[in-house]
Amino acid sequence: MTVPNSAPVPPPGSMGQQHPGSGSGRKKFGSVPNILVIVGAIILVLSIAIGITVTVLGITRTAGGLGDIEVFDSGSGSVTAEAGDDIQFYAEEGTQIPTCEVMGPSPEAIGEGTHQTSSTTKEGRTWASFDSITANESGEYSFDCGGTPVAVGPPVSIGGIFGAVGGVLLGLGGGFLGFVLVVIGVILLIIRRRAS
Repeated sequence: MTVPNSAPVPPPGSMGQQHPGSGSGRKKFGSVPNILVIVGAIILVLSIAIGITVTVLGITRTAGGLGDIEVFDSGSGSVTAEAGDDIQFYAEEGTQIPTCEVMGPSPEAIGEGTHQTSSTTKEGRTWASFDSITANESGEYSFDCGGTPVAVGPPVSIGGIFGAVGGVLLGLGGGFLGFVLVVIGVILLIIRRRAS
């Protein structure tokens, strides 16, 4: 007995099979691999370039500040400062911290110094800050530290140090991210070519 208008039943084992050339057989990634490679390469190049630039600027700022620090083995001398400049006094590591008398262009010229502490190496010797003043007026500032050797100059640039470290981290982190994106994009391109 036959049922009228019945749909033909596909033969066993043919359920769910795709016809070749139907377009939905192998998965294609489209333009994603190309985008990953391009974006990754841009991030990689920019991160390295910006990281190097920031690192060099940070090191230059720090080195510039260190170059302004002057050693006075006699414990006395004078420095020229502009209004608003911070002047730090450094004692050599392992020596007793001296008491210094500072004289400015006028009694009102010497202001309270910065609360920042600094340490540096100068002429093969390690120095640590022990006191500071702020120049309220431009002019000559003389000091006498009782014969104990001191180094005098601006505070070591914290911004320069952080800039140098930040530049290195930016170069490494951004460079790694860009490299990973490029690798993923290349792998997807290889998979797509093998699948086609």
